[in-house]
Amino acid sequence: MNTRKQILVASLIAISFIATTTAQAGFLDWFRSPATSSEATNRGSFDTLYASVKNSPATGSEHPTLVANSIAAISSPTGSVSKTIRKFYMVEVSAYNSEVGQTDDSPFITAKGTHVRDGIVAANMFPFGTALKIPALYGDKIFVVEDRMNTRYQNNVDVWLESKADARKLGRRLLQIEVIK
Repeated sequence: MNTRKQILVASLIAISFIATTTAQAGFLDWFRSPATSSEATNRGSFDTLYASVKNSPATGSEHPTLVANSIAAISSPTGSVSKTIRKFYMVEVSAYNSEVGQTDDSPFITAKGTHVRDGIVAANMFPFGTALKIPALYGDKIFVVEDRMNTRYQNNVDVWLESKADARKLGRRLLQIEVIK
């Protein structure tokens, strides 16, 4: 009987040693004291994560580069405060207008079924109704995803503009967008 207990204790010690030396962050945080978890936070884990995300290549990848996340307090007209999560992505931004050569056979109807208008964008990477900003071009103006692009454009956002000249003037740029959830 003692042999079984000794084997069990030895195997539990071996498993815990292996788990603590090879576990990913967060797996054993339940068992650590608050002082130990705050020490892990102070070691710069956020700074390391931010540097790795910031230095990852934005072009040629299958997924857009997530630059940062933040939580902002938004005040409503009634005075209550709600929190919203904002994510920043580096994507290719371009423009389109209602020409049959740039759209399908119904150039003034979006993929969602609404009429095109100022403030809508086409994007395949976000669901319909996603609100986003393009601060480098439009400041705090909020756009809503209501249209889709050709399936070969996965990491792009296409802004609807009324004139073809304005769309050509915008061109195609790698910019940071802010997605508001």
